[in-house]
Amino acid sequence: MEETPRLDRPDGNEEVLLFPASPRVTFVQLRESPDDIEEDAADPALLFWILALLFFGLGDTISSFLVFSKGGSELNPLMRLALRLPGELLGFVFVKTVALSVLYAMAHFWEGPHRWMIPIVMAIAGVYLTVNNITVYLGR
Repeated sequence: MEETPRLDRPDGNEEVLLFPASPRVTFVQLRESPDDIEEDAADPALLFWILALLFFGLGDTISSFLVFSKGGSELNPLMRLALRLPGELLGFVFVKTVALSVLYAMAHFWEGPHRWMIPIVMAIAGVYLTVNNITVYLGR
């Protein structure tokens, strides 16, 4: 015996759509629309930010330190200047952290295609820089 959904108005103001359910549960009431569920879901751009932080943040920084330990030098003039700051390597990490924070703020607060493009480009650049640094470190 299949029942059709019906509209009930328990308090007179709210529409409630009821769907038939198993015999143990008479009806299931849906309180959220699919649009509300999508808004609550995790932002897929988060995956790109994780990749950007892993490669551009950690991978490039650690592999740069490996190159510096073998007497290598930084080619980026801004990062070369950061290495001259007090604390040398801490200056490098500080400038990199500021750059990541500014790019994240730009992507987070301004809507548009750069919300996705910034972490994607950072992740690609991070992979390139990390591979390049490891290649230099290994002497190839």
